Amino acid sequence: MKIYSEELKKKYGFEFKMRIGLNSGPVIVGSIGDDLRMDYTAIGDTTNLAARMESMAEPGTVLVSPITYKRVSQSFNFDPLGKMTVKGKENPLDAYKLVGQIDKSGAGMDRQIFSEMVGRDNDLNKLELQINKAVDGEGSIVNVIGEAGIGKSRLIAELKNRDVVSRVTFLEGRAISIGRNLSFHPIINLLKHWARIKDEDTSTLALSKLETAIRSICPEDTNEIFPFVATLMGMKLSGRHAERIKGIEGEGLEKLIFKNMRDLLIKSTELTPLVVVIEDLHWADTSSIELLESLLSLAETQRILFINVFRPNHPETGDRIIETIKEKFPDRYVEINLQPLNEQMSETLINNMLNIKGLQHAVVAQIIQRAGGNPFFIEEVVRSFIDEGAVVRTNGEFTVTEKIDTMVIPHTINDVLMARIDRLDDNTRDLVKVASVIGRSFFYRILTEVAKAVDGIDNRLSYLKEIELIRERQRMEELEYLFKHALAQEAVYDSILHQKRKDLHLQVARSIEKVFDERLHEFYGMLALHYIKGEDYEKAEQYLVKAGEEAIRSSASSEALNYYQEGLKLYLQFSKDAKDSEKLAMFEKNIAIALYNKTRWVEAVEHIDKVFEHWNIPTYPNRILTIIKFISNAIFIMSGLDSLFKKTKPAPNQRDNEIFDFYYKKGTALWYFDQIRLFFNTLWACNKVLNVDIAKSSEAINMIIGTAGLFAGSGLSFKLCNKLLELSKTIMDKNNIKNLTAYAVMYQTSNFFSGDWEETGSLEEKLMDEALKKGDFWNAANYTFLYTYMKAEKGDFHETELSITELNDIADTYDYGYALLCASVLKTDLLLKKMQLFETNVEAGRCIILSGQYSEELNQLMALGWKAEALILLNNIDEAKESILQGDKIIEQQTYITSFFIAPYLVARFVIDIQMLKKAMVSNDNSNLSTLHKKASKSRKTALRKLRKYAPYWTKILRLTGEYYWLIGKQNKAFKWWNRAIKKGGELGARPDLSRTYFEIGKHLLESNSKYKKLNGITAEEYLEKARTLFEEMDLQWDIDELDKVMAAR
Repeated sequence: MKIYSEELKKKYGFEFKMRIGLNSGPVIVGSIGDDLRMDYTAIGDTTNLAARMESMAEPGTVLVSPITYKRVSQSFNFDPLGKMTVKGKENPLDAYKLVGQIDKSGAGMDRQIFSEMVGRDNDLNKLELQINKAVDGEGSIVNVIGEAGIGKSRLIAELKNRDVVSRVTFLEGRAISIGRNLSFHPIINLLKHWARIKDEDTSTLALSKLETAIRSICPEDTNEIFPFVATLMGMKLSGRHAERIKGIEGEGLEKLIFKNMRDLLIKSTELTPLVVVIEDLHWADTSSIELLESLLSLAETQRILFINVFRPNHPETGDRIIETIKEKFPDRYVEINLQPLNEQMSETLINNMLNIKGLQHAVVAQIIQRAGGNPFFIEEVVRSFIDEGAVVRTNGEFTVTEKIDTMVIPHTINDVLMARIDRLDDNTRDLVKVASVIGRSFFYRILTEVAKAVDGIDNRLSYLKEIELIRERQRMEELEYLFKHALAQEAVYDSILHQKRKDLHLQVARSIEKVFDERLHEFYGMLALHYIKGEDYEKAEQYLVKAGEEAIRSSASSEALNYYQEGLKLYLQFSKDAKDSEKLAMFEKNIAIALYNKTRWVEAVEHIDKVFEHWNIPTYPNRILTIIKFISNAIFIMSGLDSLFKKTKPAPNQRDNEIFDFYYKKGTALWYFDQIRLFFNTLWACNKVLNVDIAKSSEAINMIIGTAGLFAGSGLSFKLCNKLLELSKTIMDKNNIKNLTAYAVMYQTSNFFSGDWEETGSLEEKLMDEALKKGDFWNAANYTFLYTYMKAEKGDFHETELSITELNDIADTYDYGYALLCASVLKTDLLLKKMQLFETNVEAGRCIILSGQYSEELNQLMALGWKAEALILLNNIDEAKESILQGDKIIEQQTYITSFFIAPYLVARFVIDIQMLKKAMVSNDNSNLSTLHKKASKSRKTALRKLRKYAPYWTKILRLTGEYYWLIGKQNKAFKWWNRAIKKGGELGARPDLSRTYFEIGKHLLESNSKYKKLNGITAEEYLEKARTLFEEMDLQWDIDELDKVMAAR
């Protein structure tokens, strides 16, 4: 102020003098006034006292209040003016006149404090015990949970100093506060540390370092593991590595990345026990949480310890991890909840840091009371004492000064931190603010690029390090700094004025673009965030799209979804021009893909429809016209393949292929919730596909194959299905694994539904291995499932059990839940076929739970049917009825259900109605007999009608119909239906149901009220012998026991 006044006098010849008054404290800000005059200003007691200080100051001076003096006295020199009467204040107040700034060169070392860790010995011992267990071959999972400042990071730091750590490989990753939408950020952080990749490394060098690191762990599997780990890290591949992942996307890519990460850790544990630490997990992205959940299973079989460090009450991250561990790995779980220090521990911490006498007990008590047992709070208060000069170091020891009497203990950690920040000189404070915008950790090169205007950066960083506000670490050869605690970074960031914060975010973004221009794709998500914070929404939108592309490429669908949704929101909100339908379609297309990859089927269909709207494609085409057009195409197809190619058709362009692919995705999604709409969607799509040369489009071929599957699964036309499959097989590329596996699945579907079980052949293991290698898990699982289901229907139980094991292996190897569900469905059906009724009930319950986890309600319906049938055979009618009622609720929510899903339910309902009718007839309870008779008859008719095109249940429903007619005394009809069951069972080779039909016929022929002694010239004894032979071939012990009872009762 004095210098400025002298410049004005010299330049313009007049004397300029002003006075300033300063006070510190809370204020109220807002618009004050009326329509004639409106000011945005600050009011309150704090501003009033500042005004009083200004009015008492001499011209050319600065007068400050006692509160301001306490906050800045270590940075500036003041002349105390003594007590002064202040208008509006009852008592006189001390006032201080500013003299000048204090030279702080060389300060810092005398301010460093240290204490051994206090109150955490038991927690540290628990962690050390788990490491020892890992060394001895036993894995475990530890969650270290605690509020900010409670000492989580200090606990991990102390653990790293223990001798046992030298016996393990210690891997660390850290999530960051801006990382909620940065794909796999803490995992990438961990892998970069492990592979010694520096942020200044070129892309080529980074790839080389990663490949070298992986080869040192698993030399034989490097070519398999490396491409997927590199893809997770967002690295660009070339050559054979790029070829390995070509064409793999969505869920398939995610599962292969997760598998190869598990394989990498497994190989590492074979060399040395492994400790994986993820700090600040509460800030992690969803993809990292999903990957971590997949990795945690290794604790059951490998010598690996996972340590997750996070704050409580974060539902999407920490809370989710806790729930997962408690549900799946309770016997491997150790939870460490860090509690506040008690008063004695808090006092010990204070004494350890200062080690002085003369610190008043009242002061110590107030620190303890305000801190509430938070160690970081206590440390920062003690540092503020040193900053204020209330405690000084003399001859290497701390002593108390007279200023201790005027010290005010802040009420919150934030107050303590901001008091320390406010005492920094302007340039150092500006430097800290720049650092806080970059993040908790910040590289030297970015900081120096953004803070060019700050002089002496190195000295200022040294000072900040000495006063323990930041710390330095060498990440490989790259110099990196980080705030000693996340709370410090948060407090500084929150203190920056809005406009200044915007400017800093823009500067940081531009510096990242400049410094990391060669590997900018790794920073797209971070750049999007900085440009959003900087309110440059055009650049933010550009980077959100690029970040979304990278996230999709690395299988991080959750983050991709967020990027594209935010990008669309910005585009709609800030685009000044007329909205571009192609750009809108681009956003909707990628949102739909991300939702599809996350199996959020209903939402995926909604956004696919929006894409079609932007492309001017009907989302709800006229159904009558669609059917007419398809019938015309079907006639054309059925007339013969040669006629199909007489007319030259155009090759599909890129947009056509995109459309076909989205029709296929839409059909897959509709399968789970709206099968009527699926039907018309498929017909419409097939009509469109047949307008082009389908031989030149794998997407078009897939759509034809999907249409074939629809006609098989619905039972509408097996002939048309087979024609479409034949057409596809003729023109498809025999090297296209996706087309081949899709064809194999639909071919099995056709055989399974139609009853052509002899066409099944042997399991195409080589094709399935290729499908798994390419991430086509859905088709691989379904192919194995259908093949196995047919084997079970034929009574090949040993091969069925082998295939169930194979599906479980797929589930375990690739962490693929759908394969686990398929295995459970098959096992439930197998157990019921073998009449292991208690086991059926248990497995059906498990199947219901798994179906719920994977949003497979129709599989729940199947399991409920099997459960009900098992319960009724166990004579537990009430629980059987409850299962049927649960099935009713599922059916009410569906517009149409294929035979495959509804068959077990329909059969169970028919069995229950037969049993209820039988019970009433045996007990001579005629009061409800007519109603029960009608219910059983209705169930029979419904089952026969809806299952007439579903071969697996033909024999069983015919046998049950015979039982129904026998029960109501129509023996002639009963034998007629049993005859049909024998014929159909023989044609299909359905040995379980055929053998039970023989048993029913033989048993009833022996009854005294039987009008017949033979059927088809075969006696009761001969039928029972036929049944026994088949029972023994299939090892059906329950049935053998029932047969023995019949023979014993003769």
